[in-house]
Amino acid sequence: MEHTTHESISPRPPFKALIAAGGTGGHLFPAIAVAEECASVLGGNCAIEFIGTAERIEATIVPKHGYPFHTLPIAGLQKLLSFNTLKLPFQILQSIQKARSVLQAIKPHCVICAGAYLSYPVGIAASQLGIPLFLMESNALPGKTILQLASRATRIYATFEESRQHFSGSIQAKIEVKGNPVRSNLSALPDQRAARIALNLATDKPTVFVFGGSLGARSINAAVNDAMDKFRAAGIQVLWQTGKNYSPMTNTGGVAEVLTFIDNMANAYAAADLVVCRAGATTLAELAIVRKPAILVPFPQAANDHQTANARALHEQGAAILLRDADVHARLFESAHGILQNARAQAAMTDALARFAKPHAARDIAEAILQHVYS
Repeated sequence: MEHTTHESISPRPPFKALIAAGGTGGHLFPAIAVAEECASVLGGNCAIEFIGTAERIEATIVPKHGYPFHTLPIAGLQKLLSFNTLKLPFQILQSIQKARSVLQAIKPHCVICAGAYLSYPVGIAASQLGIPLFLMESNALPGKTILQLASRATRIYATFEESRQHFSGSIQAKIEVKGNPVRSNLSALPDQRAARIALNLATDKPTVFVFGGSLGARSINAAVNDAMDKFRAAGIQVLWQTGKNYSPMTNTGGVAEVLTFIDNMANAYAAADLVVCRAGATTLAELAIVRKPAILVPFPQAANDHQTANARALHEQGAAILLRDADVHARLFESAHGILQNARAQAAMTDALARFAKPHAARDIAEAILQHVYS
């Protein structure tokens, strides 16, 4: 894929942007990846700042990456767009005014919003001040904030083609499917044998990698725990990230390598023949890039049940198996065993994942924004 170089964009130095991202890593890290690609395309000739809340992940992570960070007075406000309290309209107005003040002070070329409730006042302020607004939507089912800001946006960068159907025809023209930016070290996985050795796994056994995030996934953990004897009998080994709140109740010796947390996800993906996980947007983008067949178990309490929409999109493309949370205990082993025994099914899923993958998403979004700003 050819990419635009910074010479062809010829920006007026420096490029300035304010990014509203946070609440969760799923919103924050793709935004940071785009910021880094803007700097790369422009040879560092840019000044990018972030805005978020003082109590969530962004307050710690953004300064560590070296970006100036501004806070909004909406910390802890989880339902920004549901007007169910008397003080809520005042908090929104106060946040919009704070965002306006920040924008007037730094005078950015554009504002980039990566979803979550904190994006709403920033997007409104940008629109009021006539500043180009770019939205990033990582889920198949767009969040309320993105839907509310869509009419004001210059462009909307989506991960799933399925997102289009949730917008009106006039807004659909603004949507570009660019993918969801993921960590760069996944673009070239290590050798599978070496990865298994590093993780204390046998090099010659079919391997299932199970994870449910830093806290783990209770239903998935329980299903793996109760299927341990079946995995043992089938000669299948399990790389099992339990999360910090769970300890296996059965003997896992010779069957599972049990870890509370896995820092080197490239090794974990490389070691696996099959992945069992939730269906967050970042996880699915990673699976597509590493091209690993997966059983997706959407978290049923996710906002608007968006994980089910994500999983369904991949399932309908033949890129993954969708297993409802309520069914995972009864069906996990048989589903995993069936895939591992069917090389043709694995190959078909790998091919479908390759079609979904957008390995250059961060660069593509950065270049698209810069082209709009400087066109």
